[in-house]
Amino acid sequence: MKTHARLMMFSLIGSIAYTLAFYFDWSLFQYDLATHSVHFLAHDTEAGPPLILWYGWLATAVLAGGVFAAITPSRLSARLLPDLLWLIPVVLIFAAVLYEKRWFM
Repeated sequence: MKTHARLMMFSLIGSIAYTLAFYFDWSLFQYDLATHSVHFLAHDTEAGPPLILWYGWLATAVLAGGVFAAITPSRLSARLLPDLLWLIPVVLIFAAVLYEKRWFM
């Protein structure tokens, strides 16, 4: 049961961190497609394709989820109501749809 609680915390915090990283553009690193290089600081592309931020967003989510799952006591995560945990992904999907509506309207 201890592993199940840690995995649940990892997935919850990871999904929240991914949504926040996507929304606020918090990326641990950026991949430059033109030069095939990774940049850890803000990098200006003069001409060429834009930077790929998805890898950095994913790394941010994995790091945040892993750290939070490691430091959260098992008894605290076991107290979370499993019936109410489905609300977090629904809210995150709704937030992503609201953010992306600018492409369609």
